[in-house]
Amino acid sequence: MKKYKLEVSILAIFVSLIVALLWSTMAAKFAMLPYILLGVAVVALGAAVSPWGESQTAGAEKDSEKYAPKYFAQAIISSAVGIAIIVGLAAIANRDRFSKSFDLTERKVNSISDESVKFLASLEKPVAIFCIPSMDPRERYCEENLQLRGLFAEKSKFITHDVIDMRDMAALQKVKPTGYSRLVILTENNRSEVAGKVTESKLTNALINLIKSKKVVYFLAGSGEPTVTGEVADRNYAAVAEVLKNRAYDVKEHNITSGDLPADAQLVVAGSSTVPYSSVVENMLRRFIARGGRLVLSLNPHRDPGMPKLFADLGIKLDSNILMHNLGATQLGGQLVQLNPMRPPVVVGEFSKDSPMTNVFGARDVALVDDARSMVAMAKGDGPIKLKQIQLMSVLHAAPAQITEEARSRLTLDGALGLKPDAGFDPKKTWAAAFSVEIDGASKLAEGIPAATLASKDSANAGAGMGTVKPATDVAKDVKKDDKSEVVIFGFEIASRYDRIAPANTQILPLAVSHLYRDKELVSIPNKDFAPRQFSVEKNPAGFLFLFAGFLPVATALTGFYIWMRRRSA
Repeated sequence: MKKYKLEVSILAIFVSLIVALLWSTMAAKFAMLPYILLGVAVVALGAAVSPWGESQTAGAEKDSEKYAPKYFAQAIISSAVGIAIIVGLAAIANRDRFSKSFDLTERKVNSISDESVKFLASLEKPVAIFCIPSMDPRERYCEENLQLRGLFAEKSKFITHDVIDMRDMAALQKVKPTGYSRLVILTENNRSEVAGKVTESKLTNALINLIKSKKVVYFLAGSGEPTVTGEVADRNYAAVAEVLKNRAYDVKEHNITSGDLPADAQLVVAGSSTVPYSSVVENMLRRFIARGGRLVLSLNPHRDPGMPKLFADLGIKLDSNILMHNLGATQLGGQLVQLNPMRPPVVVGEFSKDSPMTNVFGARDVALVDDARSMVAMAKGDGPIKLKQIQLMSVLHAAPAQITEEARSRLTLDGALGLKPDAGFDPKKTWAAAFSVEIDGASKLAEGIPAATLASKDSANAGAGMGTVKPATDVAKDVKKDDKSEVVIFGFEIASRYDRIAPANTQILPLAVSHLYRDKELVSIPNKDFAPRQFSVEKNPAGFLFLFAGFLPVATALTGFYIWMRRRSA
C-alpha cells in the first residue's frame, strides 16, 4: 500500500479541489455532502504522508530508499502549490461569493456599513421582510436583493425575510403589496414598502422610519369633505380608510376650524369640498408643503376649490369646464348610460407608467367617477421653486361643458346636471385629469404668508376658533433638509358612487398615499451593488469546456506521468 502513497495523495488533493469548486452545488443536493467528501480527502492525505505503520527493518529501509522519498515530497509540494494557484484564481474570479467573515470583495458586497450594523444591533422587535417579484418572470428582482436581505438577517435575530409566491393568496392577503418589484416590511403594528431597486441606504432608512414612528394620514374636514368615519357608503372615504388601516396607517381627520395642521402631519388628503377653501386654508396648506409635507388634492368638479395662489405655485391651471358623460356618442358612452341613466359616470384611464403610484394599473384598468375637471400643466421659468409635473391619468371619451365658477356653485350634487355639451366636441378626445407635481425649493412657498392674527374676513370664511397662523420664520425651522415636497392633484372626486363597480376607485388613493409617504433619509450610505455577480460559463461555454474537459485533465496527466518517470529513475 505504501508504494501507492503518491497516487493516494494526488487523488485526495484532486478531490479536495473538486469539492471546493462545486461546494454550493453539492450542498444543494445534500448539505453534508461536501463536508463528508472533504473529510475523507483530508484523512486519506494525512494517512498517506504520515510515517505511522512503516516497518523499521532493513528491507523496509531499502524499499523506502528505492521509493525516493525526496521526489515524493517534491511531488506533494508541487501539487499543493499548483492547486493553491488554481484555487486562488478561482477565488479571484468568484470573489463576490468568497470571504464571508473577512470581506475581501472589491465592491464589499459581503458586508454592510457601520450605520446599518449599529441600528440592527439595537433592534428589539420582530421585522419581516417580504420580497414581491417583478411582473415579468424573466426579471430576477428578488434574487438581486437576496444577498442584501441575507446580510441584514445575519446581523439581527429579529429580522426574517422571504419571497412571496404570487399564487399564494393567503400570503398576499397578509402582506397586501401595492404593486410588483418591491419589499414589504412588516412589524406587529406597522408596515412600509421599498419599491424598485433596493439599496442598503433605502432599506436601512425604511427600517428606521418603520420602527421610529407610526404613519398617519390626515383628512381635512370642515368644508363639506367626505368623511372617513361611519359605515361604508356612497361618497365617503370609509372604504379607502379601511384599506389604509389594513396597511397599518393611522387615519385621522383634521377640522380646519381647529387651527394649523399638527406637527406630526406628514401627509394630508384635502378636497372634494362643497364650499371653496378660503385663503386661510390655502395658507395653511402652503405652510404644510413648505415644511416638506405631502398633499393629495381631490377636486369636486361641481364646485370651485378656491386656492388660486396654491395652484399657480404648482404650475397647474384648472380648465373652466366639466367633463360629463357623452350621451352615447361612442360605444363606451352608450354602455355607461346603462349604469346610471340619470347621471352616467365618466371613465378615467391611460394610467402613466412614469409614476410608481399609477404604473401598477394595466391597459384595461379604469376608474369610474362622477364627472371630472380637466387641467393643464403650465411651464414654469427658472426660479427658486423648480417643478416636475407628471400627468398621471386621463378622462376618456367625455363631453366637455364650459361653465363659469358662479354657475358651477349652483349645480346640483345629485341628479341630472341639465348642462349641454360644447358644440362640436370630439367624443374620442382624452383630457388630462390628474397630475403629480414634485417641488424642489418647497420652503419658498411659505414666503409672503402673513404671520399676524387672522383677518376677520378669513375668520368668517373658516369658521370660529381658527387661531393664529404660523410665521414663515417658524415654518423654515421645520423644513426637511432636501427642501422637497410633492402634491398629487385629482380633477375628480376620489369618493364616488361607483367604488363597488370599478376596484381601481378604492386603489388610487392608497397608492398615492404609499407613494407620497416616502420616509426621510435619516442615514446616508454610499450605494454599492449587492446583486450577485456569479462565475458563469454562459458567456463563453466552448472556452470553459476546453479548459475543464481538455487542458486541465491533459496537463494533470502529463504532470503525473513526469513525476512517475522521475520516481522510477530514482
